[in-house]
Amino acid sequence: MEENSFARLRVVDIGRAGAFLDWGQPKDLFLPAEEQTREIFVGEVLVVFLHMDFTGRPAASMRLENFVEPLANFRNTQRFRLWIVEETALGFRALMDERWLGVLYHSEVFRPLRSGDEVTGYLKKVREDGKVDLILQPPGIQGRDDVGRKILEKLEASGGFLALTEKSDPDLLYHHFGVSKKQFKIALGGIYKQKLVALETDGIRLIKD
Repeated sequence: MEENSFARLRVVDIGRAGAFLDWGQPKDLFLPAEEQTREIFVGEVLVVFLHMDFTGRPAASMRLENFVEPLANFRNTQRFRLWIVEETALGFRALMDERWLGVLYHSEVFRPLRSGDEVTGYLKKVREDGKVDLILQPPGIQGRDDVGRKILEKLEASGGFLALTEKSDPDLLYHHFGVSKKQFKIALGGIYKQKLVALETDGIRLIKD
């Protein structure tokens, strides 16, 4: 684990002056109280920045905005490795490829997330105020095709039939495919138009050559 780098570390103890994190060394890493941005708990995984403090000793900081890089010229639908930093009233702050910060909004997250989780995300847009909006599913046609492939793979593995329809419970659809009901319906419509599946009253049937 290198100095001046981001890391995901578990909280092992909390004191009045700060907390201590497990970073694989004989002595735990100190996270000063003034470098904490919210209430933290023993056992949770934090996304922190490792640096040398004013005394020359290694320390951690949760103030990630002080250490991230300036925004780049991102490509539309660019893919990132995301580390979940924290949940806010709007959604989840996430560290993108250990370089930038973005936001996943509650309205577009259809799976449980918590601090320290690693997920794949995609650029939705860069707002005029410089903030980055993220989503978990590939946007547009790419996302539709990815979900469509998952449906076909599930059908193959299930003997050619799934007891799921456009009216199925959203939680059930998320359990099977990790997407919202709207995304499932779009993908299902795509493979139906390609005449790969038949839509029956009680489910989906794979059309075999």
